[in-house]
Amino acid sequence: MFAKKSWMKFSAAAVLSGLLVITGCGGATAPTPDAKAGDNKASEPPKKLIVTSFGGDYETAQKEYLIKPFEKEFNAKVEVVTLYSADALVRMRAEKNAPTLDVVQFSGGQEVQAAKEGLILPIDEKAMTNLKDLYKAALNPGGYGPSIAFDALGIIYNEKKITKAPTSWNDLWNPEYKGHVGLVDLTNTFGLQFAVMNAKLAGGDENRMGPGFEKIKTLLPHTAAIVASTPDVGNLFAQEEAWIAAYDSGYAFNFRKKGQPIKFVVPKEGAMATFINAQVVKGTKNAELAQQFVNYMLRPEVQQAFAEQTGFAPSNKNVKLSDELAAVMPYGEAAVNSLVPLDWEVVNRNRNAWTTEWNKLISK
Repeated sequence: MFAKKSWMKFSAAAVLSGLLVITGCGGATAPTPDAKAGDNKASEPPKKLIVTSFGGDYETAQKEYLIKPFEKEFNAKVEVVTLYSADALVRMRAEKNAPTLDVVQFSGGQEVQAAKEGLILPIDEKAMTNLKDLYKAALNPGGYGPSIAFDALGIIYNEKKITKAPTSWNDLWNPEYKGHVGLVDLTNTFGLQFAVMNAKLAGGDENRMGPGFEKIKTLLPHTAAIVASTPDVGNLFAQEEAWIAAYDSGYAFNFRKKGQPIKFVVPKEGAMATFINAQVVKGTKNAELAQQFVNYMLRPEVQQAFAEQTGFAPSNKNVKLSDELAAVMPYGEAAVNSLVPLDWEVVNRNRNAWTTEWNKLISK
């Protein structure tokens, strides 16, 4: 079992309400330039970068608090392509000999496979001046791009339908919630994490997933629907089809900001870790600027604004958050270190086989 942490519990006072308005609210400060980043000449044509993001509020916040100030400081034009992690990896493989992407963001361990296939570049430590300020867990041991944010998989629930907060992963099987459990497909990173967590709780792990699939099999009669994307999860809760589900802290934060009565808790058995990272694509003709872009993502003022707007926790340990905000995300060394990681080497070797097994399971 893993230790319970109190830092992730939502409360009504802990989270902003209303629609997400990316216009400078939340106390974020304007990013300040690095000491050596003032040499761009306004008369020169802007340098172009193509970067991926995940869409929705996540992408909106990055455009406002990351991309706009970066473009101004570095005389650059950044084009954003909305791609989930798996889709980004597929595109990188297809374009291996002539990449069109410069920086790719991953959240599902795809960076491990991308490194093996020679699709990403090791970081330039001289260019990455902000690496020294990151939590150790944010550093890629293979020398590739660092984590730009942390996220955690726990339980989200409708506080109007469920007045007593769940405390364990096993609460998803509570007969009172039968027909109202949201289940996320294995093709989604959060669905995969949930499957691995169930394997661990049933005596298995990434190397022995059978117990996890068997456990999930008993949950299928309780489900409202099986969905694959964040918008689908949001819709399930908005329509009150789902009252409870395994999902992440960041998106729970954003669902609540949009007015949904959703809270997040860390089960007593622990929360699964998601390390969102940024990688420079091998073969890019803009490697220097791409490295500067990733380094810019690590600035404390950029990460603070992103955390305040999205609920994803900063990887820079110099970021200072309010007590209310820190309470709803894995903020601080102890919180980050308590997250339960996945063995992505094993996951990537077995992902296709697990997907086949999963599809058989949910088709019965």
